Amino acid sequence: MSLTTAQILDLAPDASSRKAGQDQAKPQKWAGLGRAGTVIWGEIKGSGASPYRTVADLAGPASKCTCPSRKFPCKHGLGLMLVDAASPLAEGEPPDWAAAWMKGRESRAAAAETRAKEPAKPVDERAQAKRRQAREDRVAAALDELDLWLRDLMRRGLAAARSEPYAFWDRMAGRLVDGQAPGLARRVRALPGLIAAAPQPGAPRPEAALGLGLGRLALLLRAARRLDALSPEQAAGVRAALGYPVTAEEMAARPDHADTWAVLAHAVEEEDRLTARSIWLVGRANGALAQVIDYGTAGSPLPPAPAAGQDFSGSLAFQPGDPPLRAVFREGRAGPAAGAALPGAGSVAAARDAFADALSRAPWLERWPVRLGSVRLGRLAAASTAAFAAGDASGSLALRAEPRLPSLLAVAAGRPVDLFGLYDGYGLQPLALVTEGRLYAMPAQGTQPVLLQVA
Repeated sequence: MSLTTAQILDLAPDASSRKAGQDQAKPQKWAGLGRAGTVIWGEIKGSGASPYRTVADLAGPASKCTCPSRKFPCKHGLGLMLVDAASPLAEGEPPDWAAAWMKGRESRAAAAETRAKEPAKPVDERAQAKRRQAREDRVAAALDELDLWLRDLMRRGLAAARSEPYAFWDRMAGRLVDGQAPGLARRVRALPGLIAAAPQPGAPRPEAALGLGLGRLALLLRAARRLDALSPEQAAGVRAALGYPVTAEEMAARPDHADTWAVLAHAVEEEDRLTARSIWLVGRANGALAQVIDYGTAGSPLPPAPAAGQDFSGSLAFQPGDPPLRAVFREGRAGPAAGAALPGAGSVAAARDAFADALSRAPWLERWPVRLGSVRLGRLAAASTAAFAAGDASGSLALRAEPRLPSLLAVAAGRPVDLFGLYDGYGLQPLALVTEGRLYAMPAQGTQPVLLQVA
């Protein structure tokens, strides 16, 4: 198998790596190129006396290079995969260093499978219960402080809140972190950004955005105080929103959902000095949407994942929560996509209903993935020249104003398209588009929609 150029560039950790990888994608720069199945390798001259040795597994995708770069994949890994994408490398016997890497990957996979089958170690239930109760007490105290803070804020009014400096919000967020409620802290830290944002199409006005953010906080706080009255899945969703982690034991007990999962898009965001990569998938048979999130820090690679435009044939396990969305990969393998269709795409009215249903079950949701089928992208009537929307006979959804929007409109070219994106009740942030049997996605970096797969 080979990845497309767009899929490879979407793996780049940043824009500079994308450019540097393209600079390395010249076959004349490489020596000893070859492949064995999905694994490719080659050597390239670097700044040292010895050439850098680069190897990659396209099925991961994963790569390793002897260069000193702390980025993953490095520019040489990207360049090697791009060389193969342009013209598949010839099959051959791997050199010792590539074979050793392949064997190491197989050994680690076998060891992980063995560990998964090993009986669980005895748990000190008393110590575990003590730690759990200590956290519950700290979170309860954090909720009390947040409640008092919100009431005081409402007494003074939104106008007074808008004049507060960033330190005012950061102090409250810090107390919530100390109280082991990082999910609440993230929401509080986001509030001053809502106030400072300039009005734009597809987004609420700053004062409305602040009110929405505070309202979601209040609803989440109210739900957290009455977990006993909620269903187990609803209670789990509230705890996840507060910042409680899902344990390995809990995930081990979750059922598998087997399907051929179309990988629609990757989205990368910065969260509290961490890089968060969301992989958006949809089941070709069951039509279920899933979001797999991986976190990394500066200088540490994100784990290998199926590229946008591929299919993941295997199982996902959904974390507890209502409605279900967050998932993890279980058994399976990435490979070429079975088609470029967007499973489950429907009308604008159906998308609004799906968002309303999700909001009724978790009213603190900030956005929700929606799929639109056979919509046209165009300018909103009686609106500013910068206001665009996706619409059909049942209605329209405003599109978020962003630098990538003009390119997306150019790809659609007035034709009916299928559209996947995130909707927050005001505007839609497009992440992938299907037109005339071609899947385009908005890359993690860059502004141009890229062709990922052709039916």
